[in-house]
Amino acid sequence: MDSFELNKIAGAIFFTLLVYLGVQNLGDILFHVETADANAYIVEGLEVNAVSSSTASAEPEVDILALLQTASVEKGAKVAKKCVSCHAFEKGGANKIGPALWGIVDRDIASVGGFVYSGTLDEMEGNWDYNALNGFLENPKKYATGTKMAFAGLRKPQDRAAIIAYLNAKGDTPTDFTAGYTPPTAEPEVTPVGEPATETQIEAIPEDEDESQIAPISDATEDMFSDLVTESQTE
Repeated sequence: MDSFELNKIAGAIFFTLLVYLGVQNLGDILFHVETADANAYIVEGLEVNAVSSSTASAEPEVDILALLQTASVEKGAKVAKKCVSCHAFEKGGANKIGPALWGIVDRDIASVGGFVYSGTLDEMEGNWDYNALNGFLENPKKYATGTKMAFAGLRKPQDRAAIIAYLNAKGDTPTDFTAGYTPPTAEPEVTPVGEPATETQIEAIPEDEDESQIAPISDATEDMFSDLVTESQTE
């Protein structure tokens, strides 16, 4: 290969580099983006606390015992229809996909004979009181991580109270949920300043006195009054 061919190759490579650099610089010129400056004003000592989505969307704690005071067993029976394919509710009912639920309220956790529980429930201590049932029914997999129960849970606390009342009725010795329950004390009503008082706040006006109890006017006083009237008429 002679020097002329080498010069042609070198020139082509050099030209390609020039084109590449030119296109790159042209792109920077056409699409230049300036970096934003820092904030002009910085407030010293100001801390911004981010509120997590879990905290912002947290629901208020439910007083399940208060809901149980008025929970309907009939409504609980309707809610329990979602569970009949996996559980038996009647006395002597056999285990299905899940254990039989007769007498479950206040029964030891994972204590139904002949049923193989998940390791999580098998290791849990305590019994199925209304608080434990409420937590499990709301979200089984969250309450007992690793449970084999595929049910997603009952979101409404009224539904959970109803089915707990129904389960309580399905037992030989139902638990008295009213025992130990103290209803919240109602705050006394305060009449705002400037508003008229109610009828109960107005004292009764005393009735007129009996005329018989009024002392009679003496004759001397009556004569003096007559003289004054006569003098005023003659003037």
